[in-house]
Amino acid sequence: MESRGGQGDSGEPEGESLSELLRSWRGRSDPRAFPGLAVPGRRSVGLSQREVARLTGVSERWYSSLERGNEANYSADFLDRLSSVLQLSRAERRALYLRAIGRPPALAAVPEAGSVAEMDEVLQQFLDNQSPNPAYVSDLAWNVIGHNEPLREWFPWAAHQANLVRWAFLNQEAREQLVNWREDWARPYLGQIRYARAHYPESAALLRLERDILAGSPDAQEMWGRREVYEHPDGDLRKLRLPYHRGQEVPVRIIALRPMRSDRIRVIVLMEAPGDATSG
Repeated sequence: MESRGGQGDSGEPEGESLSELLRSWRGRSDPRAFPGLAVPGRRSVGLSQREVARLTGVSERWYSSLERGNEANYSADFLDRLSSVLQLSRAERRALYLRAIGRPPALAAVPEAGSVAEMDEVLQQFLDNQSPNPAYVSDLAWNVIGHNEPLREWFPWAAHQANLVRWAFLNQEAREQLVNWREDWARPYLGQIRYARAHYPESAALLRLERDILAGSPDAQEMWGRREVYEHPDGDLRKLRLPYHRGQEVPVRIIALRPMRSDRIRVIVLMEAPGDATSG
């Protein structure tokens, strides 16, 4: 059954179904614009359902359910990443929201302008030089404002409206890809949010992040009550189970750095640690 169709009384066009819109938006997308998708000699045009799912960080089953028009708990974080992947206009993004969840989008969470200004060519070169290790720069509220190609290979969604904490809590795929999700990832993330909020109480982006996570995740609400406080990890060993590694568990060391010129951005390098596969 087609979800949320017909918005005539609200002043929105009744027009095409969500399925028709998504197929059209996929069909106009150029796979050559996405690293790793362009295949020499490829005859098909547009993105496949599997490719859209990969680029938005969800399973093909989850995305195809949306494209069939099935009602489900589609998060704003996922819909924003989908809007970015499909390069939707503001009007098209609004139509996606109305068809998928029956309401227009709220103000999008964006990186703080001051933090974005800190991301320059020198820092990007540093990220690129970390290859083959994935590396990225995030702002106070865990928005990814810079990354290298290996990070896109591990997390294809990272180039599209990427926020690490929103992904971890509001995307079901994250619970499968972040091994020991609750203890190694979720509780530390919440503790880091509490730590950052105490140090930067004026940050609207951090406040919005806290509210979004607690509103969107019952598990986060329960864990928040522990009142745990964590600093950002540096040298911690954790495990990932990513499609890039064909679902195999891969231990990684999280190396955290901070440029001397700014206390509002972080540089993170993920180092594979195969010798530590049984550690931690």
